[in-house]
Amino acid sequence: MIELINATLIDGISPTPAQHMTVAIDGNKISAIHESHATPSNIAATRSTPTNTDATRTTPTNTAATLSTQSDTDIIIDLKGKTIIPGLIDVHVHFGGADGFDRPGIGSRHETYDYLKSRTDALRHGITTVRSTGDYTPDILDYRDEVSSGKHISPRIVAAGKMIQARGGHPVSTVFGADPAIATGACVLVDENTDIVNEVRMLSDAGADWIKAFISEVNKLDYPKRVPRIPPETIKQIVETAHDCGKPCAIHVDNISHMREAALAGADCIEHVFSVGATDTEIDGDLLDLLVRSNIYVVPTVFSIKAHENPDGSMPLVYDKLLQQVNKLVRAGVCIGVGTDSNIPFVTLGESLHEEMAELVKCGMAPIDVVIAATSGNARLLRKDDVIGTIAPGYLADLVVVDGNPAADITATRNIELVISNGRIVYMQC
Repeated sequence: MIELINATLIDGISPTPAQHMTVAIDGNKISAIHESHATPSNIAATRSTPTNTDATRTTPTNTAATLSTQSDTDIIIDLKGKTIIPGLIDVHVHFGGADGFDRPGIGSRHETYDYLKSRTDALRHGITTVRSTGDYTPDILDYRDEVSSGKHISPRIVAAGKMIQARGGHPVSTVFGADPAIATGACVLVDENTDIVNEVRMLSDAGADWIKAFISEVNKLDYPKRVPRIPPETIKQIVETAHDCGKPCAIHVDNISHMREAALAGADCIEHVFSVGATDTEIDGDLLDLLVRSNIYVVPTVFSIKAHENPDGSMPLVYDKLLQQVNKLVRAGVCIGVGTDSNIPFVTLGESLHEEMAELVKCGMAPIDVVIAATSGNARLLRKDDVIGTIAPGYLADLVVVDGNPAADITATRNIELVISNGRIVYMQC
């Protein structure tokens, strides 16, 4: 049993933090929430340390929050007003990807030591669930299942498996340099001879939680040279087949015309708004109405676009336009997913989610709305809002303790002092 007492609570649903609260955890679930009535006296700064963890952590010797062990199994942590938020969720990551150029663009379980850097970086930054939007398969699906069984200390995984893209197109033939291992291990390559219905069904049968496909036709490494794209009628087939298999579908887009195409095809989630170098960048009222009416999520990945914008004049600058267009989405009431496209160069898994949350505040979202979007909102996008994303009895115990009030200042989410994932303390700041 773990009790977090004297906390400010942001539960992922209410816009108003609750003061002087206790959250009790029994096993891997939240068992109770109530007002804190008393503070234990003569508390020693000690705790029983989890022994079966391979996540980064530090053992506290002098922390502002005080801890006591009531028995061999009970831990009480007096947070002295610090804030508890739900575990954060990043809905656009490449778990086997690389944030630099010293490793393959996407690596297998073997190459990444069972995603060691990714799971460590994620938990250290309060991320307890991720959606992989393209990784080696079946590696990511097998790893997901092992995490679910408790074999690994890791963020919970929701996975799309292989990415569906045009043969000769983005990303394999652009940013991945036509790497044959990535082409076969992490992608489905589509041309006029592809039985796309069968390919989608095979992904579904393999256990993919989502189906993810690309609408992309500009080579970002050789701008403005064009590359093959999946035809519109095939995109529609992909979405329809995914839905026939009971799987939601996410579509990568590079401009507003692509976004409209994805929405009309019935996509459940649109990845990005537009990419670096885009010239088609203006969202009109009809598209806003379609997105709202169809309850389509948009994951803007603002920080990744900012990180890759090149000011040398080789392609049009889009970051300022992106802030304006995401503000349109926010004001129209479009569902915003919080994701990063992390584990691509310059976009590190973990840290980048806090950058993205700050960017969304720049786009006009209130800090508390960003926190809600990154927790219960993202859980709703993943169809898991009945088990994660909210601090309530019966929900899985994914909790983050921060110093400060992220309901007023989004940068407070960076001040992480404690992370509990699936009921286990996986990180504690000295």
